[in-house]
Amino acid sequence: MRNVILIIAILLSFNSYCQEGHLPALRYSDSFSKPYRVLNTAISDKSLFDQYYNDTNLTLDYVIRYHFYTSINLNSDQNELISMDGTKFNLSSKNAKDLTDEIISLVSKMYIGRKEFIDFKKLNKNK
Repeated sequence: MRNVILIIAILLSFNSYCQEGHLPALRYSDSFSKPYRVLNTAISDKSLFDQYYNDTNLTLDYVIRYHFYTSINLNSDQNELISMDGTKFNLSSKNAKDLTDEIISLVSKMYIGRKEFIDFKKLNKNK
């Protein structure tokens, strides 16, 4: 019973944390000392990332956070992607869909990101 209460408390705090403007990466890479990328975005409404990516049944936030190892910080001063090696890239897109496309394009040109992109395309090639 104690473990169930602990798990519920953790899930509630995680949900509260996510609502505060941070959506953690859903996967981590062991290729760099920082195991995920960070998207800082001026978008403040996380529900804008709930729309589906192209012709898939995957939401924009799931694609970014799971397939491209990226956490999302909402309500930031600017749109930028911080790579696993700490390099910062300014992003020009203003809406969640275009931002996702820009991130995927940018990550696909990175050494580690290229494999992520290829795996993502293989997974979604028939969808």
